[in-house]
Amino acid sequence: MFTYFTSSLILRSGAAAIVSLALSLGIGKICLEKFRKAGLVDHVRAYSPSAHQDKKGIPTSGGIFILMSFGIGLFLFANPTNQFVLISLLVTFCLGLIGFWDDRIKALRKSSRGLKVLSRLGIQSLLVGAVALYLTWILKFRPQVSIPFTHYTLNFGWAYIPLVMAVIVGTANSVNLSDGLDGLAAGCIIWAGLAYALLAYFAGSISFSYSLKLTFIPAARELVIFWACLLGAVSGFLWYNRHPARIFLGDTGALALGGALAITAVLVRMEILLILIGGVFVVEALSVFLQVLSFQTTGKRIWKMSPLHHHYELKGMRERSIVTRFWMVGLFLAGAGLFSVFW
Repeated sequence: MFTYFTSSLILRSGAAAIVSLALSLGIGKICLEKFRKAGLVDHVRAYSPSAHQDKKGIPTSGGIFILMSFGIGLFLFANPTNQFVLISLLVTFCLGLIGFWDDRIKALRKSSRGLKVLSRLGIQSLLVGAVALYLTWILKFRPQVSIPFTHYTLNFGWAYIPLVMAVIVGTANSVNLSDGLDGLAAGCIIWAGLAYALLAYFAGSISFSYSLKLTFIPAARELVIFWACLLGAVSGFLWYNRHPARIFLGDTGALALGGALAITAVLVRMEILLILIGGVFVVEALSVFLQVLSFQTTGKRIWKMSPLHHHYELKGMRERSIVTRFWMVGLFLAGAGLFSVFW
C-alpha cells in the first residue's frame, strides 16, 4: 500500500509478483501438512479415470494459500482506493469463499459431493448480480461490448446485466471443470491472466488506447498490479501442483481464479474476447455440456469421458502430455487474443 505512492507501475508490478511468489512458496510448504491433518484432502469421484485413484488423499483447497499470498501482495503494492481493484478483490475472494464452503462440505462428508449444483450457482448468481448492478447503476457502465478483430461494438441494452452474470459465473465454473489434471487449470490461468494484464495496461494508457482504438479506462492500469500479485501467487502454487501434484486448487482456488479472470474481462470492456483468450476453459465446459446433452437425448456419449481432458486420458495419453498440450493451446489462444487488439 505504501509503495503505491513512491514507485512506478512497472516497479510495483515486478515487486508485487516477486513478493507474492515468495509468499506462495513459503505458505504453501506450511499448508501441505496442515491441510492433510485438517481433512482437506481430495476425494476422487467415482466416475473419474481409474488412474486417479492414486490421487486420493492429496491435500486440496490450495486456493487458500494463493489468496493469502495474493492478498498480502495486493495490500503492499496496490492503490487501496482504486475501485477496479476493490471490485476485483471482492469478486475473487467471495467466489473463493463459496469454493471453500464447497471444499469444507466435501471434507466433512469425506466425499466428492459438496454443495448442490443449483445452490452453488444460485449463490454465485446473487453475488455477481449485485456486482453487475453496481457497475451499471453506480459506475454507469455503458451496455456496449467490443467485438474482437473489429473496431465495432454491440449494444446489449438491458441484457448487459445478464451478460456480465453469465461471463463471471460461467468462467468461474469452467475453470473449476478444467481443474482435473495436475497443473492444467493453474498453468492455463497464467497465460490468460497475463494476456488480460497486458490488455488492462493498454486500456489504462492514453497512448496505447488511442493508437489501438480502445476505450480509455484510467482505473484499469491498477489491474496490472492485481494480476502481478495473482500470477506470482499462482506460479508459487504451480510449484506444488505440477505433476505429480502435492496439492490441488480445490473449488476454493478454481472459482476464485475464474472469477478474477472474468471480472477483469468485464472491467476492461473485453468480455467477448474471453471466449478466445480463455478458450481452453470454454472447450472444457462445452465438452461437459455436449456430453450431457447427447446422453440425455440420444443415449450416446460423444467423448469417452468429460471434461475433455479425461477423454484423452482414456485414449491412453499420459497426463503430462495432455497438460503440456493444453498449456500450449492456452498460450496460443492468449497470444491470438492480444493480437486481436492490433488488428
